[in-house]
Amino acid sequence: MCLAVIGSSTLLAVAGIRVSPHLRRIGPVQALLLASVCVLALLMNANAWLPGYVVFPCFLISGAVGALVALRRGFADPLAHASIWAFTISLLAGVLLVAWWNLMFASRHLWMLEGTNHDLVFFYGGAKWAMQHPLWVEQATVAREWALGQCGQGMQFIGNGCIVQRNGAYSLLALASSFVPEAGPNQVRAMIGTAALFPVLGMLPSMAGRFGGARRWPRGTAVAFLLAVLCMLGTGMMLAVVNENIGTAMAGALLMMIVLWALTPMQSLGAKWIMLGAAAGCTGMAYGEAAVHACMIVALAVLVTAMWLRSWRVFLLGGLLAMLACAIVLNRMLPELMASYAQVSGIVAQSSWPSWYIRQPFWGWWLSAPFAGLLMTGEPAVNPEAIMLGLVLMASTAWLSIREGRWRFFVGLLAASMVLVAYVQSHGYQYGEHKLVQVLGPAWVALLSWLLLRHARRRGRTGVVLLLMATLGALSAAYAVRSRSILVSHVPSGITHALSEAIRLPQKGDEVVIDTSGVNGPERYVKQDFAVLELHRRGVRARIADRGDAPVGYSDALFNDSLRGAESPDWLLVLRQPGTGPALPPGTAPLLEDPTFALFSLQSGQLPLAQAGTGWHTCEQDHCWTRGAFSLETFVPKGCAGARLQVDLDLLQPPTKGRIHVTVNGVEAATVDGHQGEVSLPLAGGSSVVVLAPDWPVASPQALGLSTDPRPLFANVSHARISCGVPAEPAE
Repeated sequence: MCLAVIGSSTLLAVAGIRVSPHLRRIGPVQALLLASVCVLALLMNANAWLPGYVVFPCFLISGAVGALVALRRGFADPLAHASIWAFTISLLAGVLLVAWWNLMFASRHLWMLEGTNHDLVFFYGGAKWAMQHPLWVEQATVAREWALGQCGQGMQFIGNGCIVQRNGAYSLLALASSFVPEAGPNQVRAMIGTAALFPVLGMLPSMAGRFGGARRWPRGTAVAFLLAVLCMLGTGMMLAVVNENIGTAMAGALLMMIVLWALTPMQSLGAKWIMLGAAAGCTGMAYGEAAVHACMIVALAVLVTAMWLRSWRVFLLGGLLAMLACAIVLNRMLPELMASYAQVSGIVAQSSWPSWYIRQPFWGWWLSAPFAGLLMTGEPAVNPEAIMLGLVLMASTAWLSIREGRWRFFVGLLAASMVLVAYVQSHGYQYGEHKLVQVLGPAWVALLSWLLLRHARRRGRTGVVLLLMATLGALSAAYAVRSRSILVSHVPSGITHALSEAIRLPQKGDEVVIDTSGVNGPERYVKQDFAVLELHRRGVRARIADRGDAPVGYSDALFNDSLRGAESPDWLLVLRQPGTGPALPPGTAPLLEDPTFALFSLQSGQLPLAQAGTGWHTCEQDHCWTRGAFSLETFVPKGCAGARLQVDLDLLQPPTKGRIHVTVNGVEAATVDGHQGEVSLPLAGGSSVVVLAPDWPVASPQALGLSTDPRPLFANVSHARISCGVPAEPAE
């Protein structure tokens, strides 16, 4: 990220200053910043038309050339000095933050650990797609390549006309993780730390005038570095990352850059409006809905500057330049964003989301929200100490805004924020609550950071600055501690590195049957969804039996009951959790396994297979109970002549004359005595669905006075196997 953006910007700025008198007039730092936003916009748009493996090396090569140019010019040149400073601070902050998020999500031990939401699957998939394919493609192309349906059908949000647009976030995550071998979801998520580049670029103009001198590290460098880290670890940013809203976090980082630029006087107002408008366009590309907030802050910057200068010309020309720059950066994405915003608002308004602020009778608590944050699924979502410290920081922001002459911007941002709060509050818009905290929270933290960076220059004010920075840090630390306990509780549903290695064994064109009979809750849908995504993006096809349950995972709607369409199952992936086992383990030893999974080879489709279908309870360690009538889905390969299925049963108090009716593919195949301990019947080649149904009402152990178990229990299935080469039984 640092090399591609800052290095390429340095090269572009140096070339631009040589050929353009206007760029020479705006000064080296503003020229570098203008070049940086142009490079960022170009990078995102290039990945829309070309795959990342073509685009990213070009920017990295140009970045390397730009870095060499800066080093050759040395610290005596203001532009080169500013470039080296920004690169170094961004790199140090980015490394620290990437390490932080890897530690938070236990990347060393787990390939994937989820936060308080299940959206990481979208951003992981999007980053992988951005590396291998252009992002501006038809949805049918994505469906054909990955066989994961089209946008919004469950597994991905990629393609033209998609109801949500996150293309810019996909590009930046792919770029940042491009040199990580086989980067997993945890590592891709951690790359949000590289977005520290944006608040550092935002602080760069505040350091203007200090570059090109004798000091390699100008005064204020340490404060700028700490503030960049605190910006990226603000509670709003942490909420976005922990809640798996990675696109929102990327947009939040860009929004901080916009706020920091908006507050800083620059030599050329025209160039400033172009920078802000282009940055708003980049924000919209990273996270479609955030374009509204970015444009709001740019409009506020134009308005405040025009009021300060008492100039209608600044207001009209600034607004026009910013809008044009934003529209040029978004180009074909602009109508997509408009359609996306309307669709998303309608969808999320119908759903319920964890909320806290809108349920409070006192609206004033919203004033603390940018700093106090919100912990989704936490109890409480916001604690009283965070509320009090948040109010202190909001009051401090107001006081510093007056002292530093930025009260107009403070009042404008407060008014705009309260209008949005009033809408969310009056409509009970639960989704909007956490989005406000995630998007506007970073904007407020950026405002306070700019004021602290400025206030630190005053003699004798270091203590106040350090105290407020410590307060910001304390809120972030407390949020991390509270969220960490939630993350630890999600470890059972995490995906191990061993499972990720197992998923990589099947080759393109293979079919993998996923057995989820031994897992339930988040452990089922989290592992299933990531397994399906990882298999399909590699050209493998997943197959899952019809479990008869309501869809929970994103992949359920697409892959439930897909085993019937299998042509030649090559592998069986059994998902496990403590205290349970698969319904029908195959008779072979697993190729790879750990306590969370087992991978079996079906010898390129040469071994028969039986899977639990509908009517089953979650399996226990060595047996599985069924609710009543239940099904088995079987596959008999062509080489398995004379196939015969045998099911071993232990029934719960069947009546004396009870009978079990057996059907195969809807056709009556046999009727057996309810006291018989096994069912045996021949199977034809290919896929079959075998249903065993009792002719008596099934009761629970509780109803029978046997135990307190309220579940209706029909049959305890201890084994089901398919044998080949069994002679046909003589007809009676």
